[in-house]
Amino acid sequence: METTNSVDIRLPQTDDIDSTGINTPELEKIQAIVVVDPWSTGNKLCELILQRGLELIVVWEEGNVRSNVMKARAVIEHCRSDDSDLDEEKTIGKLQQLQHGTDIQISCIIPGSETGVLLAEKLAYRFGLPSNSPKLGLARRNKYFMGEAIRAAGVRAVQQTIASEWNEVEKFLASFKPDPFKIVVKPNLGAGSDDVFMCDSVEKVKSAFFKINGSINSLGIKNDGVLIQEFLSGKEYVIDTMTRHGHHKIIQMWEYDKRQANGRFNVYFGQFPHIITSELQHQLKDYVVSVLDALEVKNGPGHAEVIMTETGPCLVEIGCRCHGGNASWFQVAREFAGQDQLNAVIDGFTSEEAFRRIPDFVTSYNKYGRVVDLVAYEQKQILEIPGINFVKSLKSFNRINLFKNVGDVLDITVDCNTTPGEVILIHSDKNQVDKDFEQIHALLKKGFFVFDEDLNSLEESCVSSQDGDSSCDE
Repeated sequence: METTNSVDIRLPQTDDIDSTGINTPELEKIQAIVVVDPWSTGNKLCELILQRGLELIVVWEEGNVRSNVMKARAVIEHCRSDDSDLDEEKTIGKLQQLQHGTDIQISCIIPGSETGVLLAEKLAYRFGLPSNSPKLGLARRNKYFMGEAIRAAGVRAVQQTIASEWNEVEKFLASFKPDPFKIVVKPNLGAGSDDVFMCDSVEKVKSAFFKINGSINSLGIKNDGVLIQEFLSGKEYVIDTMTRHGHHKIIQMWEYDKRQANGRFNVYFGQFPHIITSELQHQLKDYVVSVLDALEVKNGPGHAEVIMTETGPCLVEIGCRCHGGNASWFQVAREFAGQDQLNAVIDGFTSEEAFRRIPDFVTSYNKYGRVVDLVAYEQKQILEIPGINFVKSLKSFNRINLFKNVGDVLDITVDCNTTPGEVILIHSDKNQVDKDFEQIHALLKKGFFVFDEDLNSLEESCVSSQDGDSSCDE
């Protein structure tokens, strides 16, 4: 939707200069931040911008405007988020119309989600604001081109191909010859482990290929082609960054806890933060900086996922936007290191001094924490959720957020979109957090949710999972 009082802001034009060469008087400008497609964590970013008393302009995909940003100074619709059909000229015109003759001056344009990356970069570049060169714009969004771009720059990259026909996949497999046979098949423009398969046979690769090719992914984008990649064996890390004028800062390093469950190899069980002090952590840090340089990231956030293999770090993918997951990690980051990526992004775009005060990377922490991704093992209607009281009794409990309630039918968890909820654990004692984390996942296998079983099974599960440390509150 468009606001009825929207008037256009534009950069100074020749019409603003009189015959003496001096700018004609203008209204005193108030700086405004534009956020493009603020899904998920982007909503939290908007909230923080408004909390600082800054003006907010939201650019939403046409037809998907959300009411949770109605405090924005203006809401503008753009023509689709599909990377192949961006009408930035229309959006530029609306932003210019908004800016002209008002007290607003656009100071920066930030992507609010993966779908906003390309448009935000294009708009910022056209407005002459801090951005990145359009030359590698597609490589900062498209996973296949991303891998090829960093390979061309001499940075370790995954072996891969992109295919829209099955014979192209067969050709890649014949030349690559993985031993042992492990191949990852996934959407080229997906997110959140949506339709990511690890296949140990040609037959399974073929099944995954035809499931993905031509389907609509979790971002609402058609999968035109499928990414076929080597399987990277090792722990997976996340490095959240902010860059200002080419100066990269590692705001937070995380480790994903992914495990085999429900027939999938990479189900999210949670994530936890790291300080950067060991040789391994410095390797990861330096590798991600090389990835950012290879992709010519000069300004803005980054969310890199990296596998530490036997031969060193290798990129899974990097999003030129903030860490997603509805910002469930936000409080853990704040308690851990006293900083977070969202505030770092606002600082980096609005204040050179504030950005300078952010350390290049984190070397110590205050409190430890974990994000617990709940895993459902059965597809049944929920009768009760006694696990809530159990979680609240834990010493490191901070917050619980359930996506399923009594009466709902659980989905078996296979990716981010099918988790039934999340728990935030924070405590000064790392061992306590780790213990509570495992207790929650133990209870999820039997007793967290009650279906048609006897409620007495909960008590047995609680006692077993806590080894007599405490009992569940009924």
